[in-house]
Amino acid sequence: KIIIGENPHFKLLEKELELYFEGKLKEFTVPLSPVGTEFQKSVWQVLQKIPYGKTWSYKKQAEILGDVKKVRAVANANGLNKISIVLPCHRVIGSNGKITGYGGGVWRKQKLLELERKVLEKLT
Repeated sequence: KIIIGENPHFKLLEKELELYFEGKLKEFTVPLSPVGTEFQKSVWQVLQKIPYGKTWSYKKQAEILGDVKKVRAVANANGLNKISIVLPCHRVIGSNGKITGYGGGVWRKQKLLELERKVLEKLT
């Protein structure tokens, strides 16, 4: 069923995305309710801990979850994230420092990381 009209969550999301792309927002406050397994949700919660403008490896993400052997499962869960940018899976890279897969394309991941780095450079 489709409901016509405005939704306060979407209005907030729209505003926060606008501010993010202007370099004025580093943390989203829009309420989230991602759909996935408990493991996927735990992976996505870790994404929210990655500081703006920084990157973590899939391995570090798995370590935080308590099992470094689950690197592959972590990468797969990140790939299933349907709320990228808000749940910043673009901040996760390979252990070798290389930018790897991203649902929106690796070039978009690179652009998002560049945007965040440029914003941080302006602040220092």
